[in-house]
Order: sequence, then C-alpha cells, then structure tokens
Amino acid sequence: MLAVAAVWSVVFLYVAQVHVPKNVISLPGQKQARSTVADVAPQGWAFFTKSPRDVEVLPYRQATNDTWTSLALTPHSSPRNAFGLDRASRSQGIEISLLLNLAEKKDWKECEEELADCLTGARPTRNVDNPSPEPTVCGRVALVQEKPVPWAWRDLVDERATPERFLTLDVIC
Repeated sequence: MLAVAAVWSVVFLYVAQVHVPKNVISLPGQKQARSTVADVAPQGWAFFTKSPRDVEVLPYRQATNDTWTSLALTPHSSPRNAFGLDRASRSQGIEISLLLNLAEKKDWKECEEELADCLTGARPTRNVDNPSPEPTVCGRVALVQEKPVPWAWRDLVDERATPERFLTLDVIC
C-alpha cells in the first residue's frame, strides 16, 4: 500500500510540476516527461472558468406599467437557488440560447444609454414559442446583451454592467 501511495505521489508531483510556471524545482527527466504529461493529464483553468469580461445576455420581462424587471435566476450560489444545489439557474442559460436561435440578427437594436431608456417603447420584433421543457422566460421579454464594467472602473460607476444591445420578443410558453 505504501509503494502504491509513493508511485501516485511521484505521478502527482510530475503533473503539478509540468503545469506550474518555471520555478527553482527541477525533477529528473522533467523535460522529457513534459509532452507525455501534457497529453495524459492536460490542465487548464479555462475549462472550469469563464472570462469575467465576456458579455452576458440577460432576460427582462415587461410589466403592465411598462417597467422592465429582471428574470435572471442568477447568481447560482444565492439562497433562492439553495446555494447552487437548485440547477434551474443553470438551465436558464440554455433556455436563453434556444430563444436567441429563434431570433434573427436584424432583430437586435443598439443601446447606448441607460437600459430603461433603451427599452422604453420597445415593441417585440417577433412571436416565438419557448422550446424549453420548464420555461422561465415567458411573455413580452427583452434579451439584453450586457458587458461587465471593467474592474478598474468599478468605483467610477454604480452599475456592474452596461447594456450594448437588446432584442424584444413575445415568448409563448
């Protein structure tokens, strides 16, 4: 048992050493093992994470008084999502993607002001059926592409994201 643990420790050490930046530790045969280790145990945080600078498409619903409220079920770790155990917030992204596939490029409208100003008087470009088995986005909705405010500017503006463009749909559930 001790020998198996020692072998796995050496394997783990080589995998870790190949993937960390250059440092003062050098293992015997590390250069020769690099390509084999990279093929057998590829590592990279890009698989697990998404760039915080990527744009997001968030859903909003028009209320009877012409105000728009967010339908986003995020953040995933919030208490209403059972601190990440409820997966509905994850499936909403797929639902939004399905709705985006039903729209056309010409449906998008640019937004260079506050979101409320952009959505004032917005009319749906098309009627679509929501193909999701458990829909969360229904009625007159706006799908808004928002870009996060750069971290360096976080103290200069109150918003966490700025709208870039939007499209409005009548979504039938």
